[in-house]
Amino acid sequence: MNPAKIKVKIDAILKTEPRFAEAAYSFVTDAVTFTVERLPAHRHVSALELLNGVHDYAQKEFGVLGSQVLDQWGIRDASDVGKIVYLLIGSGLLSASKEDAPEDFNVAFPLFDEPDFATIETKPTIKII
Repeated sequence: MNPAKIKVKIDAILKTEPRFAEAAYSFVTDAVTFTVERLPAHRHVSALELLNGVHDYAQKEFGVLGSQVLDQWGIRDASDVGKIVYLLIGSGLLSASKEDAPEDFNVAFPLFDEPDFATIETKPTIKII
């Protein structure tokens, strides 16, 4: 599907569900692609596999800022990812198997790793006298 058609479908979603930023929908579709491309063969992924992919893709794209970026877009937990996925399914941008359900995303799952600032190395400051 071409980008203009995708944008039209996402704009239609935004009219009915403005809770999530436009970028959140693009991020989730990109995370689906990222997740599927990591598999040895192209196939359907489960909610848990997708959540792992969302976690890893956020880490890859945003590093320690992942939690802030996702929060700004309205993605705060796994159920938010599920809501976005099912809105994208409803618009025809993603598909689901008959075994899939929105409730599959109602799990406690860390979408990002909290940064451990104690382990971040900093360079010493130099004082000029």
